[in-house]
Amino acid sequence: MTQSKQNLIGLSKQQLRELAVSLGEKAFRGDQMFRWIYHDQVQSIDEMTNISAAFREVLKQHTAITPLTIDKKQVSDHDGTIKFLFALDDELKIESVLIPPSDVQEIAEDMRRLTLCISSQVGCPADCKFCATGTMGFYRNLTVGEIIGQVIEAQRHAPRRISNIVYMGMGEPMLNYDNVMNSIDIIGDDEGIGISPRRITVSTVGYVKKIKQMADEGSKAKLAISIHTLDDELRTRIMPINRKHNVEELLESARYYWRKTRQRVTFEYIFFDGLNDTERDIKMLKKLSGKVPCKLNIIPFHPIYLPENSEMKDTFRSPDSEALQRFVERLRNECDFPVMLRSSSGIDIDGACGQLAVKEDEVV
Repeated sequence: MTQSKQNLIGLSKQQLRELAVSLGEKAFRGDQMFRWIYHDQVQSIDEMTNISAAFREVLKQHTAITPLTIDKKQVSDHDGTIKFLFALDDELKIESVLIPPSDVQEIAEDMRRLTLCISSQVGCPADCKFCATGTMGFYRNLTVGEIIGQVIEAQRHAPRRISNIVYMGMGEPMLNYDNVMNSIDIIGDDEGIGISPRRITVSTVGYVKKIKQMADEGSKAKLAISIHTLDDELRTRIMPINRKHNVEELLESARYYWRKTRQRVTFEYIFFDGLNDTERDIKMLKKLSGKVPCKLNIIPFHPIYLPENSEMKDTFRSPDSEALQRFVERLRNECDFPVMLRSSSGIDIDGACGQLAVKEDEVV
């Protein structure tokens, strides 16, 4: 049986140093490989021109630069959002979304902003009832190389340099914690992909221990928490994680994160018509200001496919645009933290928040 070659994409600087030494070279060759792979994003070992031809031949015997394969690419007619369907080596598939500036103000402030939403798992075990990824079930965690590979391949198709990374695609990042954090180290390294950790956001449905671990380890990446309601009973119905970590535990972990890092937490709040849009919800949200320094992103619910026998099929409805705007304006006027209304970028290609899912006939 032919032994497969080790993929260099996904290896850290230290791992590349150790590889160089194991193949009879000095450790600094690993630093050179690191820059070629991630900063210059070469597609072959032969392009590493400051490494001797002899060592490149040794490398080619044992290793390879193996990118992810783009199975499908869709471009939104509405806003230019690009959705990628990537095929993995085991024939499973994942999606990533490249999101341009979403409104006139954002475009005016920063024409260069370009956000890539990446996946951390194939499917998701969190089983949030309003999320299309949850309907897939869970297959496995992504490797560091598969996470990094999304960034490298999306950049090849991007109109300009990617400026921001959000771990908000398929999967729960905190359940693939080590690989996610190792990928952030590579993405954020100036000699690597070179996107500042301050422009990287990790989103979680609320795994309290991992939030605290992220704080304790001093991660420079930002934290977003998908809260969606401050009512425990409702949150348990729509987000099973709430049985394990209720709202107060989650808010306590956010306070802990703030005390350790002095970084504000972003709370994500999907707005459902008739579900979490009441006067009581506004009052609960206003109280966030006394609990933890934060900002709030309001996201309109984006329709997803739910089977006919789903108990939640009639629970989730997209909001009326005027009702949504009134809700946001109330919060902006009455809260002492920033309140943002997120756009529905990519909704026409099922690329908006909550819509990512590989169809059953595409998974394998």
